[in-house]
Amino acid sequence: MGSILGKLDDQLLLRADEDEAAVQAIRQLRDGVATIGTKLAELSEVHDPPLTVTHWMRDARELSYDIEDCVDLFAVAWVDEVSGLFRTRVEEVMERYHRFRLEHILIRSRRRPPQAATKTEIEIASDEDPDTTVAPVGMEGPRAEIVTLLMKPKGDDEKELRQLKVVSILGVEGVGKSTLAQELWRFLGEDQFECRAFVKASKKPNMRMILRSILVQVRPNQQLSEACRVPDLIHDITKHLQDKS
Repeated sequence: MGSILGKLDDQLLLRADEDEAAVQAIRQLRDGVATIGTKLAELSEVHDPPLTVTHWMRDARELSYDIEDCVDLFAVAWVDEVSGLFRTRVEEVMERYHRFRLEHILIRSRRRPPQAATKTEIEIASDEDPDTTVAPVGMEGPRAEIVTLLMKPKGDDEKELRQLKVVSILGVEGVGKSTLAQELWRFLGEDQFECRAFVKASKKPNMRMILRSILVQVRPNQQLSEACRVPDLIHDITKHLQDKS
């Protein structure tokens, strides 16, 4: 984050005598980036972090790369066009930090030796961790129904298992749709598929971030270029998943 903060400071100096609104926009963005950088540094010291931590840190770094790329490409002019968008993304990243309750995980990691995991931390992490081993109460029926739709072919047609299948989980807010999806992820496990990925999308999804997350999960042993464009990511995912189940 240090290089981004330096570049944003340079922007503040360059725009010091210009429109106050533009200067304020840069200052707000810089403060948000600085806060995220502090949280990244703190969470990097957590021993054996849950997936909620690693996913958030990855998203935060993705945002920092995008901001830095934009500053490098467009120099001064970039502020007027996209600073508002980046401030929105900074706010979304920090909103997820609080929603995932990562501060609780950070506090507990400071209070005890790294190897001493507590039930409280596991319960906190399980709200957003798709690999949690704690089965939510009351999910067995809906889970079994969806597993049947996804995994059981009609008759003896095994080829049906390799066909694309989409299941929508519908319901009003707060009834446990995301929890059910996470339980399905945990229940099916890695032994069922050659590749799998778990991603979440906001109301205004960042497709580059989502596709990068998918590619990193299905192809974990290969380094991913930070400069990948959306068409490149789609091509790489399609190529990697060819003939896989």
